[in-house]
Amino acid sequence: MAMGLSVIGGVISAVGAMKQAKASAKAEKLRERMMSLEALRKRRELVREGVVARAQATSNATAQGASEGSALKGGIAQITNQQTRNTLASTQDEELGHGVFRANRQYAKAGGMISLGQGISSLGSAFG
Repeated sequence: MAMGLSVIGGVISAVGAMKQAKASAKAEKLRERMMSLEALRKRRELVREGVVARAQATSNATAQGASEGSALKGGIAQITNQQTRNTLASTQDEELGHGVFRANRQYAKAGGMISLGQGISSLGSAFG
């Protein structure tokens, strides 16, 4: 009787571990999608901010009669460079995030394998 319960417990434990690993992987996928969407929104926001900043610089220069000068061109170039740096940083952050999610998926898979191995081991000891 005890051996039968041990076998059943080992099987249930192994099945539960596999279901848990699958659910964890699904949650990680959803979190990764959420991170990607947030990064996309951030890049769009940066582009909008750059457009507004360039428009304000042009408007201010025109109001001061300096719309033909090199100061305006330099200011717009500086705004564009800052926007490019910020967009690059956002993209790099997203790439690092994807790396973290890949590592988390590998960790979850390994945990599932460990649980499966423990379940099989307990089955073996029930028969041994």
